Amino acid sequence: MKLNSISAIAFLVVSLHGIANANLLTNGDLDMTYQQEIVPGFSLPKPIIWINTGTRSGTGAYEDEMSSETWAGPAPTPVTTNGAGGDDWGVFFKPFSGSANNLATGHLTQDVAATVGLTYTLTGWAGGEANVFMQDAQLAVEFLDGGGNVIGGNVLSMLPTLTTPNGQPFSYKMYTVSATAPSSTAMVRSRVSMVNAMGNPAGGGQAFVVDDFVLTAVPEPATMTALALGAIALIRRTRRSK
Repeated sequence: MKLNSISAIAFLVVSLHGIANANLLTNGDLDMTYQQEIVPGFSLPKPIIWINTGTRSGTGAYEDEMSSETWAGPAPTPVTTNGAGGDDWGVFFKPFSGSANNLATGHLTQDVAATVGLTYTLTGWAGGEANVFMQDAQLAVEFLDGGGNVIGGNVLSMLPTLTTPNGQPFSYKMYTVSATAPSSTAMVRSRVSMVNAMGNPAGGGQAFVVDDFVLTAVPEPATMTALALGAIALIRRTRRSK
């Protein structure tokens, strides 16, 4: 009985550690790419597994809202070499692909199976050149029901600090957003978005770049507390039985 109790505690600790540290995303570093046709006869690389959606307010869907680029993810983002040629890729959103009368919005998303009650945390790197011009730059964790409807989540606006100089290329910074999966959750969506963007009339550098996303999940604090109390009770019972 003593060994069983100790084993149960050890298994619990190891399991929770593994859950909290495992990246649930595939191609989270954005290094693996494919060729996407932008217009007939012209293609650009984009990250595999991830879904990109581009729309303009006046003309509708389009494909040139973003592309994968080897120059888009320099340090301080993690240096990864998982591209086909050992390259380190990032994603380049193009605010200047929109105009005042035809605002551009682009979403990059990945959905994975989710568990009700777990708290999901998405971290990622983002930066912007000084003259980037858009209504918002978002990092989001969203929960979907079995019908694909968004039923909850949390959206972080990165825009207030996106272009704040910090001495790094593109003023790159790491951002984090978390939310707990509500009842009826079937999937969790990781999302980064350029919202209502346009070319800056002043010109200059206008890139919005992102790289290296990690999605992790842990039980919500109340569940963690209950598990910890259970582990403590097991330890005490084991000691009393000696």
